[in-house]
Amino acid sequence: MKRNHLIIATSVLVFATAIAGCIKHPLETEPAGNYTTQNYWRNQTDVLAGVAGIYNILFQEDGAGHGNYIFEDQSDDISVDGDHDDYKAIERFNANPTLYQIRTTWIFSYEQIARANNAIIYIPKVPVMDEDIRTRSMGEAYFLRAYAYWTLNNIYGEVPIVLEDNVLNGNYNVPKNTSEEVRAQIEADLLKAADMLPETYGEADRGRVSKGAAWGMLCKLYMTWEKLDKAIEYGQKVISNANYSLAPKYADNFTVGTQIDNSEILFAIWNKDQFNAAPANIYFTARAWNGWGFHHPTENFAEAFEPGDTARKKATLVAVGDSVPNQSSLITIGPADAYQMFAGKEGQETGRMLPSQSTTGYNLRKYTAFKPDGSGLNNDLKQPLLRTADIYLLVAEAKVRTSGAGAGDNEINVVRKRAGLGEVHGAAFNDVVHERRVELGGENVRYFDLLRWDKVQLINMDTIVGKPKLASPLPPYNSSVVVPARTFTRPKDYYMPIPQNVIDESKGIITQNPNY
Repeated sequence: MKRNHLIIATSVLVFATAIAGCIKHPLETEPAGNYTTQNYWRNQTDVLAGVAGIYNILFQEDGAGHGNYIFEDQSDDISVDGDHDDYKAIERFNANPTLYQIRTTWIFSYEQIARANNAIIYIPKVPVMDEDIRTRSMGEAYFLRAYAYWTLNNIYGEVPIVLEDNVLNGNYNVPKNTSEEVRAQIEADLLKAADMLPETYGEADRGRVSKGAAWGMLCKLYMTWEKLDKAIEYGQKVISNANYSLAPKYADNFTVGTQIDNSEILFAIWNKDQFNAAPANIYFTARAWNGWGFHHPTENFAEAFEPGDTARKKATLVAVGDSVPNQSSLITIGPADAYQMFAGKEGQETGRMLPSQSTTGYNLRKYTAFKPDGSGLNNDLKQPLLRTADIYLLVAEAKVRTSGAGAGDNEINVVRKRAGLGEVHGAAFNDVVHERRVELGGENVRYFDLLRWDKVQLINMDTIVGKPKLASPLPPYNSSVVVPARTFTRPKDYYMPIPQNVIDESKGIITQNPNY
């Protein structure tokens, strides 16, 4: 049977950056082959591999696969752990331009833009290829370029726009563009992508972005841009299309096997075991379970779930004593662990979650999966970056904000029904805030929601970050403070600083963000 072109090409692409963070400075590496833009874009095979190379950036551990989630750790839902002082500084709103993650987020985003620019320039020049694949490939390149600029704009605000003309003229050292200009460029790329991409794909092309992904990102862009009518327009294109319907069960979005033909997953990091690692699985899974356990849900987040919201809570959180299918690493129970379900079991071995594996008493279940034979982490786990449920709730929010309480009830209730919850009636803005928090928890959405709401004074960020992050009330955590109350400074903390090395290398053409 013909296998997924995207996965195979990603694995063998000779000029792609090494997978999953083996290379920390991708722009400083020697090329692995003799291909250049002048001798590479020869035929359809080159085009398929070249486009796969754009997707390949998503697998990097310091980008969308893990590193970019540190910005979510600035919210009240997740707390950072591990040995990265830069992560802890960002979480506490103490970012500075020299931090490692500030630099790598920038690097990988522009690497993705560079690869997309090359594809956009050279795919039209390939002399002979299937025209449907040519059009589709251009759409993928436009989408992935837009996604990189979306990431940059959310995190840094004003950033330089580098397009085809810059590549052709060798003019890369350009000043920052305004956020309005960056968003206009994202919009233009996504509109082109939506025109060029198919609605669905066959088995051989699973994992590629579709029209639904482009429409969904347009909806998210317009919400950030405060163009609520446009957000409703493009969001409706997604939620009214049966090709993008919600998965039957909430957990289907985060379970190996049920992700494959899942219409709800509009855009994901399409990890494939034996081809590449699954960074989220590695970095979110508990350390004693062979992960690195960098990001831990807080008690603040756990308490946000309604008493009957068991399907979503169970699929989202792993708490003390919980088990995960196929997890077989046995851990000896020590004296500090001997309480409640572990009482009297000192010295015994168990694979259950133990307190020593988490600073908060929780781990994120969504990105934890093990192979059926119990041999370790399952790299078949996909990492959703955009789901239809997100779009349902954005449409609901836009309707409530433009037409008043109750206007988004239908969209909210579609999501709640899937979760096994009763309907709401007359839902107001705060109801939307709650629903987005529990539906999309741990998916790198919460903090950016809080930012856009604070900017238009729908919430007060001070009341969010001014409360300490707490651990589980169970012993030995005892509701301890994991991160003390923090201070959010406007407008400084709306965006991260521009990496200092970027400013230095530009000879001052690129300037620092205010207040850094």
